[in-house]
Amino acid sequence: MIPAIDMWQDRGSGRMMWVGQHEREVNMSARFESFRDRFPAYREGVYVNHAAISPVCDLAWDAADNYLHMRSSLPVDIYPDIEQVRQQFVGNIAALIGARASEAIALVQNTSHGLNVVASGIKWAHGDRILLVRNEFPANVYPFLNLESQGVIIDWVDPDENGCVTADMVAAALKSRTRLFSISHVQFLSGFKADLHEIGRVCKEKDIIFVVDGIQGVGVSELNVEKDGIDALACGGHKWLMWPMGVAFLYLSPALLEQLRPVHAGWLSVRNAWDLFDYRLDFVDSAGRFELGTMNWMGISMAAPMLAAFLDLGISEIERRVLSLTGRLIDGLSDQGLEVVTPRENRERAGIVSIRLDEADRVLQELVDRDIFAAVREGVLRFSPHMTNNEADIDQIVTVMDAGIQEGWICRSL
Repeated sequence: MIPAIDMWQDRGSGRMMWVGQHEREVNMSARFESFRDRFPAYREGVYVNHAAISPVCDLAWDAADNYLHMRSSLPVDIYPDIEQVRQQFVGNIAALIGARASEAIALVQNTSHGLNVVASGIKWAHGDRILLVRNEFPANVYPFLNLESQGVIIDWVDPDENGCVTADMVAAALKSRTRLFSISHVQFLSGFKADLHEIGRVCKEKDIIFVVDGIQGVGVSELNVEKDGIDALACGGHKWLMWPMGVAFLYLSPALLEQLRPVHAGWLSVRNAWDLFDYRLDFVDSAGRFELGTMNWMGISMAAPMLAAFLDLGISEIERRVLSLTGRLIDGLSDQGLEVVTPRENRERAGIVSIRLDEADRVLQELVDRDIFAAVREGVLRFSPHMTNNEADIDQIVTVMDAGIQEGWICRSL
């Protein structure tokens, strides 16, 4: 006899779930709460500004202490030890984004650095074209605008009234000499999440180099560079990955890596780096050719345990929790009559929830005075909760925003 399987309705999402699924989610919630406890900042207020920068975890703090201890005690030179950390770290980055091999990953300083490697490494001809999106963060614009001096022409995709860019819009904007298209995985202002798989399909059909700025999506939303047809993915880690500043990575597909020339060369860019008097400029076959020399070793040592913790929690679980929290926030703000800029559909958003209102800077200061930390960008109030936030944080934001409306320091719309 088949046993009966009970179902229940989740209060937060309204979804019907199997009892077993409920137990799993309760367990995951406990794990996220335990992870949250490792961040001192969350004890001091409601921090929902991860789209700008994340707080430091005690895992990273302990790793920094250990690094400084080793560097201040004999033998001091810890290169072999830290190189092992780097290799494991790069391997975990490959696993995070679905890259086939760690050889496709280069460690860089930041997202802008990674995108500049791509922009400057392609051999351009006068009249070649690049397609960009009109509402991008400047890091995903300037490296390509800088090519106009070489005769490269920049074209633009204009998002719709909701800030969305679809694969069909990209296809319609391509021209005969378009060679590259670049887009953010998640748009920094509206929080719109692009359908990378469909856009990648269009780019592959048209033989277009597909570049993604991943800084607002990687770590909080699943992606797979192989399945999505991404040729280059640049991502800084100090936002959703919760790494220290100055640690980032660049993924390069085999096809793009083969054609990308290094503009700069360093002693670690070549095959026989430790044969110090062999001056042949023989670049390594991997993306490591873009790693020039001494890296941010302390930053890498801090980032490594954070990435391991993310993989242990599971990116799919992190995404599920963040979508639940942002959905709760969108519902609460919408119920108050506030103009939510961020799309409602799960497939079109990640961790950013933005609202348009009068005097956003003043509202932000009122929130800070009440120990709620968000951000204002281009006159838009932006909340960005992570999996380290919880329902109580979201409910506190909604309560304070409602009080602001009642007290008159928040106007519902422009």
